Amino acid sequence: MAIIKIAERNIRTFFYTEGFRSLVFTIPVWIAYLQERISIPQISLYLAIGFATQLILELPTGALADLIGRRKTVILGHLIDFVQYGLFAFAVTFAQFAVLSVLSGTAEALRSGSLEALVYDSLKQEKRESEFQAVMAKMGKWFQIGLMTGTLLGGFMASWWVAMPYLASSFAVLCAGICATRFVEPTIDSEKFGLRNYLRQIKWGAIEAFKTQKHRDMSLYYIAVGSITWLCATYFNDSMLITLGFGGEERGMIAAALRLINVVLIAKLLTQERLFDFRRTIIFFPILMSIALLPGWWLQGYWGVPFVGMAMMASTARWILLGKYTNAVFSSKYRATAISALSMAISVIYILGVVLAGLIMGKYGDTRLIYSLLGIITVITVPYLGYRLVANKAR
Repeated sequence: MAIIKIAERNIRTFFYTEGFRSLVFTIPVWIAYLQERISIPQISLYLAIGFATQLILELPTGALADLIGRRKTVILGHLIDFVQYGLFAFAVTFAQFAVLSVLSGTAEALRSGSLEALVYDSLKQEKRESEFQAVMAKMGKWFQIGLMTGTLLGGFMASWWVAMPYLASSFAVLCAGICATRFVEPTIDSEKFGLRNYLRQIKWGAIEAFKTQKHRDMSLYYIAVGSITWLCATYFNDSMLITLGFGGEERGMIAAALRLINVVLIAKLLTQERLFDFRRTIIFFPILMSIALLPGWWLQGYWGVPFVGMAMMASTARWILLGKYTNAVFSSKYRATAISALSMAISVIYILGVVLAGLIMGKYGDTRLIYSLLGIITVITVPYLGYRLVANKAR
């Protein structure tokens, strides 16, 4: 029987689905929204619950995808997110937000890996898997544009009605779920996601990530940079804009402008290998992160915006610049597994980080202190790990 060509259909569906999902209108308002309803330590616990849920459910949802198909788990993930966003608009207690955090983590676990696997296996079925990286790179740019659009509009929506960004995000995710119904399951499947395979994945990922001094240096550097920048990107950058005194509309415009500047700078300047080779890339992160974070305690008003922008740039650059060098270190056979192991390590550190930061912010009530503490941690860890990388590369 002839193999049905489905790659183009699934790639288009992937772009439509992720395009709607990137319209996160809640970005400039979610922290302020939560601060009016629950305490700062509870906000940190809310974030930790979501990430912990996703980590715990990675195995069960992977097994579910094997049983019912990735297309159905992707659709289910979007439907759960649709409900989660809609209910978020009316939640008022920590118990309610905790349940919604579990729903959010569940939705992300259902989508995690399945979307990319649908595209990759579709291309593999037609012997075009070499095109996968280009497809993902293109999707990344469009996703950033969607985030900028959602961030800009979300602030204005909140000024009209505080719940509007959540209802709009709920509708966008529903549209993403409807688009996902157009996916066609490839006849070529990736390896089944059973318990044995899952444990083997973790084992070989850890072995690959730390099997030599070169691998250990690269992995520890990636974990250090990834943990700090991910904490900023998902929590402290938005919180800092509130601390600096900006309202919802201002935060939306500022965050959208900073995201646009970062994407343009990274796409047009920092990705030029003549300017940013391996050595300069490794040196770039500790310098940028230290400048962005260390002065946090003293930031005020608009003077603080460039520092938030630099923290945002460090997070974006981690994916675009550092990712390619991290991938290059690992063998192709275990590359994805090693990266997954590093991502798991970052997630664990993230959970611990937001809980501890929540306790500190609950006592002192200021994100600027967290910025400076992250800057100190950066100075202690990232330059040393970067020095080891560059020194070993020169040998």
